[in-house]
Amino acid sequence: MYRSQKEQLVAEFHEIFEHAVSGVLIDFQGTTVESVTALRKSLNENGAKLRVMKNTLAKIAAKGTAYEALADSFVQNRALVYSNEDPVSHAKVMTEVAKKNEKFKIVAGLLVTGEQGKLLDAAGVDALSKLPSKEELLVKLLYVMSAPTTNFVRTLNEVPAKFVRTLAAIAETKN
Repeated sequence: MYRSQKEQLVAEFHEIFEHAVSGVLIDFQGTTVESVTALRKSLNENGAKLRVMKNTLAKIAAKGTAYEALADSFVQNRALVYSNEDPVSHAKVMTEVAKKNEKFKIVAGLLVTGEQGKLLDAAGVDALSKLPSKEELLVKLLYVMSAPTTNFVRTLNEVPAKFVRTLAAIAETKN
């Protein structure tokens, strides 16, 4: 590989490391092209991407980013599954794939918080995958925010309703 190609790969990896909100490093040794293609398709549907890493170049590109914590794990045949938006969706996909296909092994993960990255082991990635998705969290937040006003409206509506029920009971007793 020419030096210019290596520089281009380092720049590409650095761009990934700067913008990805979380990543899962996987070992895919012994997998078939069909299974990797199916994994890529599944990840694309969830807004994530898979990038095979050139280990030495990835270590160079990780310097100065939150992904520097993963640099020791860049060995053997490794690929980075990452997302620029949702830190949970690709972890869910990878956990399911790793359960179904023994050739895919989750090595480590990283959750970027600000300028720092929290290094996760395989169990940490599994725990991350069990978190609710962004949409589910937004629905729950909306429900919690609307609950006080909903309850207040029900309370206000109960006063005239109780009055009407009382009048109906009185009218029933007079008949």
